[in-house]
Parts: sequence; C-alpha cells; structure tokens
Amino acid sequence: MNRWTPQSIYSAKPWILIASGAGMALGGFALSLSDGDWTVWRGLVCVVGAALAICGGAILQMRQTYRAQSKWRRERSR
Repeated sequence: MNRWTPQSIYSAKPWILIASGAGMALGGFALSLSDGDWTVWRGLVCVVGAALAICGGAILQMRQTYRAQSKWRRERSR
C-alpha cells in the first residue's frame, strides 16, 4: 500500500538530494584542498555526493518528461 506524501514534500525531495549531494561533494573537495590530503573517505564522500546530485536531477527530469507526456495533460490542453 502506497503512503500519501504531501505535495510540498514530494516537490522538495529531488531538490534536497541535489543540494545535499552538491554540499557533500563540494565539502569533500574543500576539506581535501584545505588539508592538502586526499583520503579514501573524502573521495567516497565526493562520489556519494555526486551520485545523490545526479539522482536528484534524474528524478526532476523524469517527472518533467512524465508530466509532458501525461494523457491528462494532453486532454486538458485541447
């Protein structure tokens, strides 16, 4: 059974992923640059951050494509 999610939370999820992913990636880069050392954990933080940002962007694109091709939207525009 699917749980209902309020529209504001549903709309904010991909942006939260993008913002947190970008923050993690940039934070990992900044920490590595300030310390002058690149560790495995900082590299992992950057990779995970980039993956989160990419997933958030993909979710936004899929939602946009789905809405553009939606039957309800096509019928409404007639």
